[in-house]
Amino acid sequence: MPPLKASGEITVEAPAEEVWEVLARQFSRIGDWATAVPASWANPEAQVRTDAPEAGRVCKTGVPMIPRIEDTIVAYDDAARTLTYEAAGMPTFVGTAQNSWQVTAVDERRALARFDGVMETRGIVGRLLGLFLRVRLARESRRLLDDLKHFVETGRPSPRKQRQLGRSEPEEMTTGRDA
Repeated sequence: MPPLKASGEITVEAPAEEVWEVLARQFSRIGDWATAVPASWANPEAQVRTDAPEAGRVCKTGVPMIPRIEDTIVAYDDAARTLTYEAAGMPTFVGTAQNSWQVTAVDERRALARFDGVMETRGIVGRLLGLFLRVRLARESRRLLDDLKHFVETGRPSPRKQRQLGRSEPEEMTTGRDA
């Protein structure tokens, strides 16, 4: 089966350094803003492979089959604002799962955040779940980008993440927005 691929990009109304701070320098804090990750924390046991501020993180997923994933940064370039990480703790039908981020300045006040992910599945279960995983990856990818944009631009998690955390924004903050 060909690898499952997901990619996307979004323009964030903030300087590239602010976006990079959230994605890379605060790598372990993805659970603060991404709805797909109910909770996260730094992984002190992650193998240091780069000069990234953190070697890796642990993510609680909220998915019973995969309750927790450990991401380890395998490539990091602070000057170019790129990083790549691999996930461990996946079900046996997943061979490799890797994601790369790049943040590029559009101008002084806007940045483009782009990711490219790949997941290789194996065996009959991997083939059977392939279509489901493609659909889920596409949906979660869009939400991840939207969550990132909202968090960087406002300093608060998105309304969707706020609901997950059991909080809510004031009504005037959510009126007219798709959650």
